[in-house]
Amino acid sequence: MPRERPITLEGLLLLDGRQLILQMPDGGQWRLLALGRHDRLLGRKARVEGARQGHDVVAVDRITPA
Repeated sequence: MPRERPITLEGLLLLDGRQLILQMPDGGQWRLLALGRHDRLLGRKARVEGARQGHDVVAVDRITPA
């Protein structure tokens, strides 16, 4: 099984300290590794595209409004 797999997710974009979190509708969470600032999307639904790295981590390529 490949270590990094492409993934697209939609959920609520939140900030936990300095860590970006994507809160899923089912209650799960993903930790996001993202460059840049995403303040305009905090607290809003967002679509995250990137590569899954481990159990709950996504290396983000793009974050857009959902």
